[in-house]
This record gives sequence, C-alpha cells and structure tokens, in this order.
Amino acid sequence: MDRQTYTSPSQSLGFLLHQAAIGWRRSLARELRHIGITPVQFFILGSTSRLTKQIGEGPTQKAIAEHTLIDNNVVSQVVRQLEKRGLLVRIRDDADKRAYRLALNDGGRLKLRQAIRVVYSVDEAFFADVMPESTFLHAIGGLSGHRMN
Repeated sequence: MDRQTYTSPSQSLGFLLHQAAIGWRRSLARELRHIGITPVQFFILGSTSRLTKQIGEGPTQKAIAEHTLIDNNVVSQVVRQLEKRGLLVRIRDDADKRAYRLALNDGGRLKLRQAIRVVYSVDEAFFADVMPESTFLHAIGGLSGHRMN
C-alpha cells in the first residue's frame, strides 16, 4: 500500500508489527512474572545457553548484547541482577581482562527450562489465529534477518 493512501495508522504494516510486538511482550511479561523473571532476563539466560552450545564456552556480555539486540548497558545491569539471584556466573575472560564470560549455573538452567515452557505457551496462545505458522515464521524470520530454511 502506498503510504500516501494511509488514512489511519492501522493501515501501516510497521505500526501493526509494533503493536503486535508490544502485545506479545506484555503477555510474555505477565506469564514470566509467575516464575520470577522478566522477558529481558529470559532472553539473556536463553542466549547464554544457546551461545555457550554454539561456541563451546561462555559468551561475553558483548556477544549477548549483539545476539539479543539489547543495549550493552542493559545487558550488564541485568547480568549483575541474575548473578545476585544465583542464576548465572560471570567469569573474567582470560584473553581480555575487561570482559566477562557468562555461564548458567544449576539455578539458571532450571529457571530457563521453566521459562521455555512459559514462552511456548504464550506463543501458542498469542499466535493461535495467525496464518499457517510456517508461513508466518518464514515472513517474520526474513524481516528480522533470521531466514528460515
């Protein structure tokens, strides 16, 4: 649709995507609250686990920020919170003494497993009325730079 023909924001794909993302995030936050974490904490725990498996060692906070697209300062603050709560540990990087590598501990792995079940449930409910899931996933993946094969 030509943007000059918009008569309301609801005709803008960008606006609608923004609204949908906010709705999903609110649903996710509401459900994750029951297990005591926030969406950002979930994204950091999940990315720490995934990147550790991919690279064979704990990722740096910078790598987490790049993977999640969360601001470096926010990652640093949330990592400190997660460490205080006993969900992960920060270990000085041998190669760069300014950097920390992250690792989930038993509490973090347990919390992540709980959160993944919550996220699946939220996704299932939130996206229930979406066109065939594979088509939607492919389209969103392309928009986000994560092409689905």
